[in-house]
Amino acid sequence: MSAMDGKRQSYRDRYFSDNEAVRVAANNWKGYKVIYRYVGLWKSWECPSGGIKQRKLLVGAAELASICLYMLCAAADAPINRVRVASGLGILSIIPWLLEISGIIRFALAKEYVKEMSMDEIDRSIRYGCFLRAALVVLSGLVGMGNCFSSGTANGQDVLLLAGILASALLSFVIWRLYGKLLINTYRNANGSPGSKI
Repeated sequence: MSAMDGKRQSYRDRYFSDNEAVRVAANNWKGYKVIYRYVGLWKSWECPSGGIKQRKLLVGAAELASICLYMLCAAADAPINRVRVASGLGILSIIPWLLEISGIIRFALAKEYVKEMSMDEIDRSIRYGCFLRAALVVLSGLVGMGNCFSSGTANGQDVLLLAGILASALLSFVIWRLYGKLLINTYRNANGSPGSKI
């Protein structure tokens, strides 16, 4: 990540360090307009075991399966889903889940080469989103099941739902691993386009 004096740059500062203001002729009262040309680095993903498209499909399928599984478990009318603290943790997991989903969508739709700043945003969204969401989902399931055992309301359905909740969290870990095994290549900027590999 680009930084000034060892400190993390703000979004605005980083944007202007990666984009150069250029005057171009225009039919207005000034006779020119200012456009911003990208001068930062370019990045791309590389899958050591095959094509990047297949990896994107795998990540997307795992995310869809994880969402469907969790929603199915959360919608069931069972004692494990009636524990307030567990439900609160489940609702809280929506925040990192949205981060995870947004990163996966951007990753799936990304072209072959991506601006460095965009790559960093996608990378953080998937890595942090997956980790935090999985942690909150596991915690919600364990708290719910623990409460069911302590109150004596636990039954076979609760055990199955806990297994489904944990499987949903496991799929988030699978996504994290699938994405984490990708190699990230960096390219110099050649007049606004990817140039030689660094």
